[in-house]
Amino acid sequence: PTLRTYRLLSLASRTPSYSRFYASSASTSGVSHHEEHQEHQEPPNDELPKEGFTGKAWRNSLILVAIGIVWYNVDKYFVRSRESKHPITAWIESGMIPETENRRRSSEHTALVIEEAKDKTLFGEAQLPPIYRFRFPEQFHKASPFAKELGEEVDLSDLVVRSD
Repeated sequence: PTLRTYRLLSLASRTPSYSRFYASSASTSGVSHHEEHQEHQEPPNDELPKEGFTGKAWRNSLILVAIGIVWYNVDKYFVRSRESKHPITAWIESGMIPETENRRRSSEHTALVIEEAKDKTLFGEAQLPPIYRFRFPEQFHKASPFAKELGEEVDLSDLVVRSD
């Protein structure tokens, strides 16, 4: 018995619905689950595969070695001729972007990043104007017009008191 079997048995003993399920399935067929599988089993195949150097792994290895030898000789020919660049080098360079274009893109990107950083600093330091809220804004209208000294009176005619 494996650990899984022990777990199933312990679960079956704890859970009534689980044990009822297995009890009903075994009792309805009249044959145990193990006996049922023994009737349909085929005899084991004792024949082993034929051994030799004709397998896929050997064939693929031989093809890989042949390709390597051919590539080595072709590459040696291209290196000796030196009339032009190696074909693989030329193919890689055809897909590359020229250095001047890379420098232009890099400097343009740097300028944009600097501008974005300045904007971020500007907007990060921005503040709303302060709003002074009074607990009792009706005090503006309760002041006495008498006993005011010179220079203490302020013109509040254009003042709008918000009471929200």
